[in-house]
Amino acid sequence: MFVDCLLSMRLLTAPLVAIAITASVYSAENAFPYWTMIAQWKNPLLFLAGMMAGVRWPDWDFLIPGLSHRSGLTHSLLLPMVVYFMALPAIAAGLSLGIALHLSSDIQPKAWTGGALIKFPVLGSIGKRLSPLWLFINIAGCIGIMAASLDIEPHFAQLIMLMVTSAGTFWYFSREEKRRLIPLTTLAASGLLVHSFRSGLLTLNAVTQLFV
Repeated sequence: MFVDCLLSMRLLTAPLVAIAITASVYSAENAFPYWTMIAQWKNPLLFLAGMMAGVRWPDWDFLIPGLSHRSGLTHSLLLPMVVYFMALPAIAAGLSLGIALHLSSDIQPKAWTGGALIKFPVLGSIGKRLSPLWLFINIAGCIGIMAASLDIEPHFAQLIMLMVTSAGTFWYFSREEKRRLIPLTTLAASGLLVHSFRSGLLTLNAVTQLFV
């Protein structure tokens, strides 16, 4: 019971802080609509809030009834995609970064068995071959959503968001992850894949053939 309480506190703290930041930003925007500094810092702060929530979101499968640990619903790009299409790109970008960091750690379990495998309601586990592939595809998808979201931001906001990205990544791997090589390599490979796709160097057909 004590361990469960500690886990719940760990999973709830960051999202609650993120909600507080988001509420403060929108409240300040409504209270001081002509304050230009709020307009400049609004999206970087929303990006930070999204990242804080996103790092913990995948493990909310512990709290959601009907989901098993390593659920494919939380360990995916589903949430940031929904938020992105709700016209909240800054929050979606932050969520994408946080989830990508979390999934990059999940891609190196001690063994691809039991709790390490991706699972879906009714369907169950997708197995030890598809689980790492699922994680990699969703890491790349999250990075793609983040890149698309950053594209529409003004230069100042992009600069601050990239600084938050660097600081957040450093914090995560210095505090949350002891084995850093595979996660960082996975993030780098995913980023390169997204860049190649967005720049036209790689087509969807070519990516599909890699897995056939």
